[in-house]
Amino acid sequence: MAQPAVVVAFSSRCGTTETIAHTAAIGTVNARALPRLRWLTHDGLVVPPECAVTFRRLQKEYVAPNESDIAGSQALIIVPSAGMTPSSNEWQPFVALLDRMAQARTLAGKVCAVIDTGDGHTVASFTTVLSACGFSLIAADGRDARAHGRAVGLAIVGALPHR
Repeated sequence: MAQPAVVVAFSSRCGTTETIAHTAAIGTVNARALPRLRWLTHDGLVVPPECAVTFRRLQKEYVAPNESDIAGSQALIIVPSAGMTPSSNEWQPFVALLDRMAQARTLAGKVCAVIDTGDGHTVASFTTVLSACGFSLIAADGRDARAHGRAVGLAIVGALPHR
């Protein structure tokens, strides 16, 4: 049986959320899945000067998630920075993509989780949107965002059908 693929979509300007996304990816690897780290681009946004080097590295190292990524995976992990919502500039195009895919019924049977990066409102707002798209949502406990990321990575692979 082929290893399941899991897209880990994250937004990050200074690298903190990227680190949490990496822990989720490690959790999926530990559960014998193949993570696909995808960074939501931040075109035109102001980046703090102290984050400029990290931001340029992110631009070089990652690609944005696309329809084929989502369609070819069995699961999705969302890692928004604290304070983000689905209507934040970084997330609007991705949420619109998920809406289009939901309307085309290409998200059926996929599971999803949102990593808590420190803001319950962020988690709740993304959970509402993802549920409306038809994802089966899962949750996992963790003491902090990194532990939560690893726990979600393991739990989401465990929640996949036919494992």
